Amino acid sequence: MAVEISKIRTLAVVGHAASGKTSLLDAILFIAKAVGKHGRPGNGTSNVDCLPDELARKSTIHAKPFHCQWQDHQICLLDTPGFADFYGDTMAAIRAADAAIVVVDGVTGVEVGTRRIWKLLDSMEKPRLVFVSKLDKENGDFFRVVEQIQQVFGKNCIPFEMPLGKEASFSKVLNLRTTPEADVPAELRAQFHKAHEALEEAAAEQDDKLLEEFLGGQALTLEEITQGTHTGVSRGTTVPIYCGSAEKELGARQLLEGVVALLPSPADHGPVATVAGGTVEPKANAPFAGFVFKATVDAFAGHLAYVRVIAGTLKADLDIVNVTRSCKERVPQLLRIQGKTQKVVTEAGPGEIVALAKLKDTHINNTLCDPSRLVQFPPIKFPKPVMSYAVHPHTAKDEEKISLAIHRLLEEDPTIAMERNPNTKELVISGLGDQHLAVVLDNMKKKLGVNVDLSTPKVDYKETITTRAEGHYKHKKQSGGRGQYGEAYLRIAPRERGSGFEYVDAVVGGAIPRNFIPAVEKGCVEALQTGTIAGFQVVDVQAEVYDGSYHDVDSNELSFKISGLHAFKDAMTKARPVLLEPIMNVNVFVPDQYMGDVTGDLNHRRGHILTVEMVDGMQCIKAQVPQTELFKYVTELRSMTGGRASFEMEYSHYEPVPAHITTKVVAEAQAAKKPEHV
Repeated sequence: MAVEISKIRTLAVVGHAASGKTSLLDAILFIAKAVGKHGRPGNGTSNVDCLPDELARKSTIHAKPFHCQWQDHQICLLDTPGFADFYGDTMAAIRAADAAIVVVDGVTGVEVGTRRIWKLLDSMEKPRLVFVSKLDKENGDFFRVVEQIQQVFGKNCIPFEMPLGKEASFSKVLNLRTTPEADVPAELRAQFHKAHEALEEAAAEQDDKLLEEFLGGQALTLEEITQGTHTGVSRGTTVPIYCGSAEKELGARQLLEGVVALLPSPADHGPVATVAGGTVEPKANAPFAGFVFKATVDAFAGHLAYVRVIAGTLKADLDIVNVTRSCKERVPQLLRIQGKTQKVVTEAGPGEIVALAKLKDTHINNTLCDPSRLVQFPPIKFPKPVMSYAVHPHTAKDEEKISLAIHRLLEEDPTIAMERNPNTKELVISGLGDQHLAVVLDNMKKKLGVNVDLSTPKVDYKETITTRAEGHYKHKKQSGGRGQYGEAYLRIAPRERGSGFEYVDAVVGGAIPRNFIPAVEKGCVEALQTGTIAGFQVVDVQAEVYDGSYHDVDSNELSFKISGLHAFKDAMTKARPVLLEPIMNVNVFVPDQYMGDVTGDLNHRRGHILTVEMVDGMQCIKAQVPQTELFKYVTELRSMTGGRASFEMEYSHYEPVPAHITTKVVAEAQAAKKPEHV
C-alpha cells in the first residue's frame, strides 16, 4: 500500500571510518524488527556489511538502502562508506536522502571524515542530527564530544539527550524532550536543566509566539518543543545531538523516535530544483520524476539502476523518458533492495528508493520522468581520481576482455576513470586511492573473470625548444630508373606553452613546387612524434620552410616528406631542446599539527607551495607539484597524517624538467629501447 508522504523518512547514515555507522544500523534494523537477529560487524554477522568484498575487508564499501518501519512511519536508511577511497558512494547516498544521521565516535570525537561530510551536507543543504556512539567504551565522553562538536560546527548543535553513567557503567539515555526532570538523578539535574533550557530556546526561536512565551518565563509543552525543533531541523538552524551504544542497544529506540519526530519528510523538504531553473513538487499525484543516483551489475538481475522518486508515483510497465540521454524506457518490475536481498513492490512515491532492472540505456546521474512533463535534475559532481595504475593483461585471453570489463565497472562507479594514453601506449585506470582501486580490480577478477597486472604509469613527458634554429636536409636516392630527390631548409622557433604546432610556408621563387609544400609539413608533423632528447612528443614549435630544391623527374611527395622530417630533426638539435613534465594543481587539506610534515614533504617532491589558508577548520595547502611525484601520494599522505588529511588534484600545465631529472629520464628511455638479450 502507498505510504503517506509525511510518514516517509529517507536518510543517509554518514560519518568518519570506524565511527560506528554499521553497528548503529545493525541495532536499528533489529530493534525495528526488520531483521530477526542483531548482527554485529565484529564477529562477521552484520546484516549491513553483507556483500562479499565488505565481509572480506570488514568495512563498508558500498552505499546501499535498508528499510524498516517505526510507529507508522516508513524509514529508508542509506548505509555509506566512511573511508575516503569510497567517497563517491557517500556523495550519491546523501544526494538521494532528505536528511542525514551523522555518527560521531564518542571516544575519538570529530575527525577529518566528519568535517568533510559536514561540509558536503552544508553544500547540499541537508538537515541532519548527530548520534554520538560508543559511549560504553573506555574514554567515551559525551560531554567532551558535544563541546568539540559545538566548537567545530556551531552552537546550534544542541544535545537532545544525556547518557546516564560513563564507559562500562553507561546504562541509560535520558531524553531531554520527554524525560521529566523529577526522573533525573540528583547529580545530573543541574546539567539536565541547563541542556533542557537550551533545547526550549532553540524550539522557541522558530516561532515568534513561542519565543514570546519562553522569554516571558513560560515553559513550553512537549508538543511545542517537538514542533519548534522539527521546524528548526528542517530549516537547518538546529542540529539535535543524540547518543548511545549500538552494541548495548542503548539509544537506538530514542534515535528512531527522534527521526520520525524531528527529521523532515519529502513534503517538508519542499520543491526540488531542476536544471532549467524550475521546480518539481514532491506530490504523489504529480507527473513522475526520479533521479538515478547509483547503479550496480547484479549477478542475477543484471544492471540495476537505483532511483530516488522525487515526484509522482512510479509503477511497473510505465512508459517514461530518460531526459539525460534522450531515450524512452519502459519500467520493469520495481525492486526494494534490503542489503543483498530484493523484494518486488508494486509502486513507489516521493521519497522512496527502488531499483529498476535491465533498463536499455540508463546510468548514474540520469533523470527519468513522465513524457507529459520533461524535467532534468542537476548531476552529482563526483570527486576526481587522485591515484592511477597502468593496467596490463595477465594473459592474451585477458587482453580481449579488459576494456569491456573496465567499461562495466565505470557504469557502477563514476569515480573511476580509464584512459588509453596515445603517447605512452598504456591503458591507465584511476581512482580515489589504493583501497578503491584494489576493490575495483578484485571485482574485475571475481565478477568478470579478468586478471590484470599493474605498474606505475609512465609519465607523458613532452619535448620542446628554447631558441630559434635552422635545419637542412637533402634526400637523394638513385637505384636505377627513376630516383628520389627533395631538399628542404627550415627555421624553427619556440611558441607559447600550450599553443601547439604551427607550419609556415615562406618559399619564394618556386624553389619547392607548390604541390610538395604540404609534404614537407607532413615530414615535420611526423618528426614531432619523437623528439631528439628521449624520443617524446614535441610541442609548441613553429616550423617555417623557406628554401629547397627539386628535380624535374626524381622529386615526389615522399622525398619532400623525408627531407622535411630530417630538416626538422636537424634544426631541433641546435635549438636547445628541453624535456617538459606535467604539473598538477594540488589542494591538500590537513590539520594544524601535520602542517610541517606535509609542507616539508611537498618541497621534497619538488612542489611549489602557492598559498596556505584555513578552510572549514583545516589548513588548505595549494601547491603545484610534478605529476611523477604524485602517483602514490594519496597512500603516503594518509600514512603521514594517520588518515586525517586528504587532497585533490587536476592538471595545470607543462614545465621544463630539472637537468638531473632529465638525465635520469633519458637513461631510462634509452634502456627501454635496447633489445633484451635472450
